[in-house]
Amino acid sequence: MKKLRSHAWLFPTCLLIFLSIYLLVKFIFIFFFSAAYEPHFIFELTPLYLLSGVSNAQLLSLSLTVMIVDLLLHLRFGKRNLLLSFLPTTVMLSSIGFVIMVSPMDLSYVFHYSLFGVFLLVVLIDYQSVLKGVETPTMRRKKESVSMNIAAEEPLVIQRRFHFTKNAKLSQQPAVPFVAESIVELKKVSDAILQNMQIIVDDLERKTVRIERLEKEFEEQKHLIHPEKMFPKQGVSSFQPKEKVHFDGKNLERHIPTEDEIILKEKIENHLIIDEMNDIVAVIQRGIFKEISNSFADFLGYERTELLQKNFFVFISPRGFEDARKYYLNRLKGVSANAFRTVLLTKAHTELLVEVMVTPTVYKGDSAEFLTVSEVKNNS
Repeated sequence: MKKLRSHAWLFPTCLLIFLSIYLLVKFIFIFFFSAAYEPHFIFELTPLYLLSGVSNAQLLSLSLTVMIVDLLLHLRFGKRNLLLSFLPTTVMLSSIGFVIMVSPMDLSYVFHYSLFGVFLLVVLIDYQSVLKGVETPTMRRKKESVSMNIAAEEPLVIQRRFHFTKNAKLSQQPAVPFVAESIVELKKVSDAILQNMQIIVDDLERKTVRIERLEKEFEEQKHLIHPEKMFPKQGVSSFQPKEKVHFDGKNLERHIPTEDEIILKEKIENHLIIDEMNDIVAVIQRGIFKEISNSFADFLGYERTELLQKNFFVFISPRGFEDARKYYLNRLKGVSANAFRTVLLTKAHTELLVEVMVTPTVYKGDSAEFLTVSEVKNNS
């Protein structure tokens, strides 16, 4: 029963198609072949038959026009079209009803009674569809779905039929969601890469703090066991190189004495080293720029205020992500490497191959990294 109700919309459409074809055939035979003017109900589908000056051929053409208009409104299924279809249906229903009302009950009017009953059923079905808001598939929607499937499966067919404007518009519509989805996926991938890099940096920071704490405890225990080493003899020369750089293959290891590290930390905390140096230097803490030299900002083409509190990995080109990731992974594994090569992205979207020297330091009482950037002219 539910299935019959869901397909009840087919009855008005099929009925109107049958009557339209029947009236069209009768019109052709009567107008071109001078056939008999019967059955009589085909001339009484409009109230104009009450006028004496209208011929049967004109009445038949008017009946055919009203029937085709009603059929088109039912084919283009929609609430607005259904409401408009009540006008031609009511015209035909009232005209047949008036004939039945003024005529005696006779077997010759069986077609009038039958037609009055089916038109009344059409009105009831349309009224039910309007109230319940039943949506049914139409010829136009079916063509759209087929054309969209063709556009998704056979893109070459679309190029062959570009001169059909409707098909061309329909075939171009599915391309927009695909582009939008690819942009969203690309953004998700970049966010995931930045999140992974941030996690690696955080792990490295925690490990660095733990190592520094262990070194301090070891130094304290060492001074307690050997107090005489706290006061070196006068005969020993106090001159030592302040900085040692050791190259081991691809990894670059840089050793800074404890005294220089303390001075470096104090200068960074007082913002002296950033302001005084002309080199491309910066201080990052958990991947975020805390201090930046003017030369660093000029190097990337930004203003200094545009880089502060921004993530360092945002300015790394996709080609340089892998080298930066390997460096931080090696740091987590305990590999003594204080430099890495990467590719930075400027404000003008140009790529610069650079070598980044990393020095552990302290910024506002928390561990940080002091970066010294130098451009690599010869990529060898």
